[in-house]
Amino acid sequence: MNDKNKITKENIEKILEFIPYFEDKNNKFYKLSKTDLLYPYIYDRKVNEFVKALYDQNIAYSFDWISWEPEAEKIYNNPEKLKSADLDTLRKLLTLHIRKERFCNGHLAHMIKSGHIIVILKRLKEIADDIY
Repeated sequence: MNDKNKITKENIEKILEFIPYFEDKNNKFYKLSKTDLLYPYIYDRKVNEFVKALYDQNIAYSFDWISWEPEAEKIYNNPEKLKSADLDTLRKLLTLHIRKERFCNGHLAHMIKSGHIIVILKRLKEIADDIY
């Protein structure tokens, strides 16, 4: 990882501000379009802000996420692996999920609905407390 991808405590704190939003099951994170069959998932403004923040705060970064996807699937299928995930793994997961959404509309919705995103964010909070 080069300096361009370096993140600070402040970068992480900006992302952690989204934890209450994703914890609240009363939120409508997305809706389905009745007319757009190609891109039926329409995300809530706050989800779009989250995605933008991942880029703005250097959490999402450029790497070969397609080749890394089998590793991400192992983590998703075995949530225990998230308990020991390091910062780079969490960044890769978040990057993969938002990048995959561009090619597979609804992927991010599934990750939110399954609780995977909130678990990633809570792990990020745990390790941020230790790092900083």
